[in-house]
Amino acid sequence: MLVVPKISARPGLRAVAALPTALALAGAFAIAGPAATASAATITVAGTHPDWAAASADRGAVAATSTVDSTVYLAGKDAAGLNAYAAEVSDPSSANYQKYLTPAQFTARYGATPAQVAAVESWLRSSGLTVTSVDQHAITARGTAAATEKAYSTKLDEFSVKGKEFRAPTGDVRVPSTVGGAVLAVTGLANMPETVKPASLVGQVTTPSVPGISGVKATQTKGSDGSVFLGPTSCSAYYGQLKDKTDPAFNGKADNPYAVCGYVPTQLRGAYGVTGTGLTGKGVTVAIVDAYGSPTMEADANQYAVNHGDKAFSKGQYTETVTPAQWTDESACEGPAGWAGEESLDVESVHSMAPGAKIHYYGANSCNDPDFLADFTSIVDNHSADLVSDSWGGVIYSTTGDEDASVLAEYTQVFEQGAIEGIGFNFSAGDCGAEDPSTACGSSDTSTTPQADFPTSDVYATSVGGTSLAIGKNNQAEWNTVWGTDAWVLSATKTWQSAGWQYGGGGGTSASFAQPWYQKGVVSKKVSETLPDGVKVASPMRVAPDVSMDADPTTGFLFGMTQTLPNGGTGYAESAIGGTSLACPLFVGLQADAMQSQGGRPIGFANPAIYRSAGTKAYTDVTSGGAGAKAVNLLPAYNGYPAIVFNFGDDGLLKAAKGYDDATGVGTPSPAYLWLRARW
Repeated sequence: MLVVPKISARPGLRAVAALPTALALAGAFAIAGPAATASAATITVAGTHPDWAAASADRGAVAATSTVDSTVYLAGKDAAGLNAYAAEVSDPSSANYQKYLTPAQFTARYGATPAQVAAVESWLRSSGLTVTSVDQHAITARGTAAATEKAYSTKLDEFSVKGKEFRAPTGDVRVPSTVGGAVLAVTGLANMPETVKPASLVGQVTTPSVPGISGVKATQTKGSDGSVFLGPTSCSAYYGQLKDKTDPAFNGKADNPYAVCGYVPTQLRGAYGVTGTGLTGKGVTVAIVDAYGSPTMEADANQYAVNHGDKAFSKGQYTETVTPAQWTDESACEGPAGWAGEESLDVESVHSMAPGAKIHYYGANSCNDPDFLADFTSIVDNHSADLVSDSWGGVIYSTTGDEDASVLAEYTQVFEQGAIEGIGFNFSAGDCGAEDPSTACGSSDTSTTPQADFPTSDVYATSVGGTSLAIGKNNQAEWNTVWGTDAWVLSATKTWQSAGWQYGGGGGTSASFAQPWYQKGVVSKKVSETLPDGVKVASPMRVAPDVSMDADPTTGFLFGMTQTLPNGGTGYAESAIGGTSLACPLFVGLQADAMQSQGGRPIGFANPAIYRSAGTKAYTDVTSGGAGAKAVNLLPAYNGYPAIVFNFGDDGLLKAAKGYDDATGVGTPSPAYLWLRARW
């Protein structure tokens, strides 16, 4: 096991362990304990004491008889070899490129041995804990606080954070040296919830950051397909179709275009070069992972497809793994209703880009990390998908407590297993730029410092950022610019009043993950060694996003779902929506088409191939100039609320530039992407 050094701490930040590229081979973050020897008999497991559990916040010991559930994640028999092979099998320049393993082969080569599992079980039981579940990845145990303290050689105290008390160990966990090599991480001793949320869905019905406009509900109208439409009644079918002739000029320019009503499948397939290829993603299975599940999801997706000229799912094309009886933390996670829009957007946008692909929806039992990890583990252990789309995430450095380093390590391990099996994990980059806490957006996301989101910034995740995309009358892409939005509200005096920066595509240089090999030579030294707040670091770090697609809600997607309508009834309705919650499933759908184009050969972890082809005609480079960079569009006054003007191209601390940039990655797939991708 490797000792993991820490990067230098910044004020207000926990220094998260980052493994130097030379040691990690793939440049991956790793917490591969032990970090230090505590005595001849025990070994310290790094990252198990959260920094929010400071001595100044200690409120005393937990009750000795209270019940504690803990989980020991297993490192497997060859953690270094796993890390190395995950890089080799994904690297087009490696002799092992695309020599994927089956789940059984992976377990035989890298999984925990029966002897390791038995040793960890024996240690936990001998400490007075009851083992409640065992698999090749983890062992879960339950016991009193007193027995748990004995097992992990640490005290458990209560700590006050933001007026609430949470349990945590007073120091890092120590495990017997006889099992130290088998332990990747330990979780559950701290009980502060580590939740994530959808990538801040934004749409035209609600504009959550605009003062005085929050919570706007649209008048119920009918769309061109006859379905209920929620949104402003003056909107364009394609970019620039309708112009505002009634409101005052903005910055000296009149007749500004109305925002689109929401692009439909034929427009997006045209803009990204799918139309005319004959590709539908047939033969590919996409897993979509969100929390909970909508009972009307398949019916809504079928209704949406038929409304817009596509076929409904055929029998068996759409499947679900959803267990409502096991759902937990619904209040803290915004519940099934809070995730229904995300689920509908994800399923419908993948189906729009790849109408022949199978979709397997996984509804995690909460928005907590362990429940998402359980679904990811199921996917890789059963190889139940070729591509995974995830439109959620969160900040690592939070006002409610930083993400535990051990949790990051658990995600990385399962992503590496996916890479070795030829399964690609894709994540939205976030909708709050660099999560600047000085903005309303960053503050709402509980960010304590500008940062890249997680899991999108993991070395083995493909991070999908956002653009604003103008699609013309003939379904052609007219221009792309970085998605980042300022707003102006029309006042009672008929003047435009600034409402400030609203939101934009996520990204930035990570403070937690060392630079991966695939970004070398593509990401500039200036970008990779400068954190979003301007702090310089000693060595290059991982930068997100990797690639970008349409995310701007004013050039967004028309989606449909069963919901409460403005008239108080319940029914299916459609509205425009955006965010990198849209960009990620659009990219995954495009990847499904690309996989079909190469005869079903898995794409696997896509980043090495993405960076190898950076600068080619496969991508449209998104810069700070060009058409669209100075354009605006407009939402008209409706339902008693004033008109709003939105601009394009301002992503806060993240800047679009020639070549790779931290706002759009290598760029956005061009109409030639599929044609060129099939020849890689």
